[in-house]
Amino acid sequence: MATSTRRAVGSALAAFALLGAMALQGAPRDTRAASAHSDPNTLIIDYQSDLSHLDSALCYDTSCYPYTHAMYDQLIGYDTSHGDGDTLVPDAAAAMPTVTNAGKTYVFKLRHDVHFWNGRLATSADWVYSFNRIINPKTQAGAQAFWLDIVGAQAYANGKAKTTSGIKALGQWGLEIDLNSPYTGFLNVLAMPFGSVVDQNQIAKYGKSYDALHPMGTGPYMFQSRTLGVKLTLVKNPNYFGANKAHINTIEADFGVSTETSYLRIVKGDADLDGDFPTPIPPSEFLNVLNEQVQVADQYIAMNTQMKPFNNLLVRQAVEYAVNKPALLRLVNGRGSVTNNFIPPNMGGYGAFNLYPYNPAKAKQLLAQAGFPHGFSTTFYTDNLGDDPRLSEGIVQQLSQIGIQATLRVLAEATWQGIVMAPGKAPISWTAWYQDFPDPNDFFEPILSCASAVPGTFNLPFYCNHKVDALAAQLKHMTDRQARLAGYPALDKMVMQDAPVDPIFNSVYYALPSTALHNFYLHNVWTLIFADYTKS
Repeated sequence: MATSTRRAVGSALAAFALLGAMALQGAPRDTRAASAHSDPNTLIIDYQSDLSHLDSALCYDTSCYPYTHAMYDQLIGYDTSHGDGDTLVPDAAAAMPTVTNAGKTYVFKLRHDVHFWNGRLATSADWVYSFNRIINPKTQAGAQAFWLDIVGAQAYANGKAKTTSGIKALGQWGLEIDLNSPYTGFLNVLAMPFGSVVDQNQIAKYGKSYDALHPMGTGPYMFQSRTLGVKLTLVKNPNYFGANKAHINTIEADFGVSTETSYLRIVKGDADLDGDFPTPIPPSEFLNVLNEQVQVADQYIAMNTQMKPFNNLLVRQAVEYAVNKPALLRLVNGRGSVTNNFIPPNMGGYGAFNLYPYNPAKAKQLLAQAGFPHGFSTTFYTDNLGDDPRLSEGIVQQLSQIGIQATLRVLAEATWQGIVMAPGKAPISWTAWYQDFPDPNDFFEPILSCASAVPGTFNLPFYCNHKVDALAAQLKHMTDRQARLAGYPALDKMVMQDAPVDPIFNSVYYALPSTALHNFYLHNVWTLIFADYTKS
């Protein structure tokens, strides 16, 4: 998932030897008194920019993820009652599925009490529509690649079939999903926001405005109102069916709030959280904040392999050698650890290697070999959230030392996404990826596969190597977990030899909740789970 851009979030299964979320400690400044303005019935969250999407088919970042979790339901969810948040449990399904056909067929019995906010029951036909919508290329769902394992999905995506044959309604309350090959992580795919049930009638009625102003879900919170760029309000769903019923009546997201203002609002009790990821804590106050979570994530540079001059391997490798990663990490108070691999160290399948140690002289040599002895000019894109502009400015300065003169463009989140996710627009950019679920395949299929090298995804390099795809597919469908994980370092190295990305560091997330906010924690996948929080 990308950060405010699912760059992807989370932590992971013990089975994959992933780190769970660290227990959050109260910020040391607990002498802060709760503000008289603090309303126990309203959760107030500050953001620098508006959310990218409210459509569960399009949301793929850490800012909108919590809202899709609040507004929509999936067949399968995560059990948050024991703290690890990695155990899969039924959500809108009545029970966990029956799995047959050597792990290729999943049959679900659906609950009979899942209602859209307009009162209409969600039935098997709604699930068939919702899943086909993810596969339909017109939707431009960022996670479409995950769904192409379903029988007939590729034919439907290619326009050779009218629907996905492997997704079948079994009467009104049953659903069958057939896979081409077994995949042990498929239930985690269904637990993503893309696996949400949506109302076909609402989408047909409102078209493109459905995403921003007319979403329709089944979740514990309902959309109430939105003033673009200013405020979003959700209210508790009084008829919610599930166990994750909301405690706080209203969620208010306030947009256009600067880092400094948000910090002061939280300290005073006029807001409860800063929702930007990573939370932009003023440098002068950083040491006063102890709430943290080690993330399964990469902060990295993406180089568009389809655009000149980054379509030249030597140019991309020059960038790899040119970046001083420890120096960049110091710009963010050391909030993370330098990395040279794309698979994070707390993800199963990690294997340490370093193909490109810091070497500016080598970088200049490669540029000369590529036909750029005096360097070249380009544009470097970043969003305006948190530390991203500062880090990007540091990267631009380092690139100038080898002759790459990059003009830095700092854009609002939604604008940034529109450019970097479109082909031929962003030659080089700063981004991040946080796990969608605890499986190393998540660091390839949605962002570095041929299937994801299309508009609307977070394959920002538009990278496609069919040999990499073949090995990734082989590993994905192995049922021997130990042997499967042992193969991922080789896949990681194959990607890094092509240098479509330059991993800089693995991040640590720091949070500063207000003193009025209780039961606050960071979930391994969804990050913020509004329905679980309470206020005093």
